[in-house]
Amino acid sequence: MIPPTSRRIVPLRESPTRRIDRIKEKLQREGRDIILLSTGQPSIPPPRWVRELVREALVEDSMRFYRYSPSRGIYDLRRALAEDIALFGGPELDEDQIVITSGGQAAMFSTLASIIDEDSEVLVFDPMYFGYWPLLEYFGAKLKIVNLSIDDGYQPNLDKVLEVVARGKTRAIIIVTPDNPTGRVLDRGIARGLAEVANDIDAWIVVDEAYRTLIYEGEHSWFYEYAPENSIVIGTFSKDPGIPGWRLGYVYGPRGVIDKISIVSEEITYCPPIAAQYLVYWYLARRKDRLEHLEKTKQVYREKRDLAMKFIDKYLPRARYVKPRGSMFILVDLSDYLREKGVESDVFAEKLLEKKGVATVPGKYFGRTVPFSLRISFVAESVERMEKGIRHIGEFLEEL
Repeated sequence: MIPPTSRRIVPLRESPTRRIDRIKEKLQREGRDIILLSTGQPSIPPPRWVRELVREALVEDSMRFYRYSPSRGIYDLRRALAEDIALFGGPELDEDQIVITSGGQAAMFSTLASIIDEDSEVLVFDPMYFGYWPLLEYFGAKLKIVNLSIDDGYQPNLDKVLEVVARGKTRAIIIVTPDNPTGRVLDRGIARGLAEVANDIDAWIVVDEAYRTLIYEGEHSWFYEYAPENSIVIGTFSKDPGIPGWRLGYVYGPRGVIDKISIVSEEITYCPPIAAQYLVYWYLARRKDRLEHLEKTKQVYREKRDLAMKFIDKYLPRARYVKPRGSMFILVDLSDYLREKGVESDVFAEKLLEKKGVATVPGKYFGRTVPFSLRISFVAESVERMEKGIRHIGEFLEEL
């Protein structure tokens, strides 16, 4: 007999993108060419000058790049990040208000572990980044869901928020901006309104700003300025400077809760990877070069986004979507194609991958409101391959 495993881990499931990757890798081993419209990682590596600094450090005869770091992350990186946040118009932070984590996912886990108790009410929006659903279930949260609509540009409705929150019951509100999967950038007035709600009911507002530097139109909302005692902000360096495989993220907020998040983070990984910390520190410290690299990256991604929309209009004329003002994705609503055929997005995406060699992420993984949508990444492939992939989606819809 095999000994039992913990019932607590039942809510934890394989990441949807990991499942897509597993099928993709199997097909690639069979010699299939797979067009990646699924991946949420950049196609542009960190600038060469920072990679050269890493190369030079790796051949040093010292332990600098191989040692443990402080559990909260090296001081220089936390100081550089605080200065970077201020540079982009954010709040003035002390380095003790920042914890560096082993990726954005670790930041999410440590944050939720620090503020959520069994049966804590948590307000979430649907659709929402799929990483939060299993974690909230794992921690025993009682979800209060506010649905978002494509007709409203996926902007939250504050009246609907007020209908489901209450002082003494609502522990936290979770918001992602710029959003994954929709690319929506939260309107400034709505951001301020959500912060005021959190203040009024004494709830945490957890803000995921993984794509804060990849905004093409509009401005990022700095919740910490609106609600400094209530805001916990999660970020990652996977998107900018573009080191998803090096696993580095961060959390900032009020000192009291940051101290607790730091303890949880330490228990998970002891300390974040030291080489990644130095890379990001050097990247942030050379501000002029960093901003130049970021602007070039945004220009490439903005052009790809505009072409992706053009290809969707051409090959999927009955599809609906909201122009993404940030992030790396377009959430494409294929209801007019799939509803009449009785095929939801998870089934369609797997068949599309197996039959046409196009990897996408089903909207169904992001919530209940978008069962006939696909999330398409516009950054991973060349323009030619992206067009080919979107054309294949249109062809496969006709073949169903």
